[in-house]
Amino acid sequence: MQHQQNDFAIMQMSIPVKMLIACCLSCITGIILMAATSYYFLMAVFIGILVISLIDVPLVLSKRMSIETASLIPMLILCFVYTPISWYTFDGLLGCTPFLSILFSTMIVLTYYKKRQAILLYLYAALLLGLTIHWFITWPWQRDSIHVVNILIAYIITLTVILAILDNVKRKNIEINQNITDLSLHDGLTELLNRRAVENVLQDKELDFSTVGTNYAVMMMDVDRFKDINDSFGHHIGDSVLKTLAQCIQRMIRTQDYAFRYGGDEFLLVLSNVDEMVTSQIRERIRSTLLNVQGFTFSITISVGCSLRSECTNAAEALMLADKRMYQDKEGSRERPSSGL
Repeated sequence: MQHQQNDFAIMQMSIPVKMLIACCLSCITGIILMAATSYYFLMAVFIGILVISLIDVPLVLSKRMSIETASLIPMLILCFVYTPISWYTFDGLLGCTPFLSILFSTMIVLTYYKKRQAILLYLYAALLLGLTIHWFITWPWQRDSIHVVNILIAYIITLTVILAILDNVKRKNIEINQNITDLSLHDGLTELLNRRAVENVLQDKELDFSTVGTNYAVMMMDVDRFKDINDSFGHHIGDSVLKTLAQCIQRMIRTQDYAFRYGGDEFLLVLSNVDEMVTSQIRERIRSTLLNVQGFTFSITISVGCSLRSECTNAAEALMLADKRMYQDKEGSRERPSSGL
């Protein structure tokens, strides 16, 4: 069950937004500082970044540009335009640029650029290496060389340690967020996916159906006379019945299928790439397995309704049709075994 990324992606959207806001605030601060110290060329770079960021905002709001791209553009200018200019303006390794490069590298690590993040870091590291080599080649050696080498070593160690710590913390936070998302999409009793996850799965199946014509089935089921089971044997036995049904479903469906606890004693299955015959086989396997379950003084039977996506105009209609057929099937549940109830 791997189609659980949408909520996490929505959560991630706030990161680029915050980075874009932070970039704008940094540019405003930089404009003020550069104006106060008469570094007008650097001030012009900050103004350019701020103008571009403000232009990006309506493009993002109109969905003509992604928020990730909008936050990436200012980062590229800071790294590959502002860094070399400030390097030569403020005496390279002995100036403020090494400290700024640590800040810029930190911002890259904290963003969610995925593969672009690694590429950007490698390119930025190559730029810094080239600037450092050039600075040493053109550096007047009458200065205290030991002092400069110590600065270089301290800079490299600091940058490496900070990036390693930030990357580790970021990975752990992503893992924690993914675990939280995973828990929020699963039912605590049966460990099946819950109703919240249904929309994500159906969106994927709809995409497959509309693009390549891959049919899928929707199967609704609930436990016959479940209220009687709770009333006669207690809710703990009712919970055991639900867990037993969930375990049976998990054994009978395939790896590409999805099972949900839809609510109460209702379960939903989304069966991938099937026809009516395969759907019927899965349904009957679940039913026959339940009848052979040991440990209860009564038989567990279910009412089931199935629909193929190809029968309907959309996923919502397929769900309604399966639900309707399940209740039609329930009309015949009186004929099923109910010993002990």
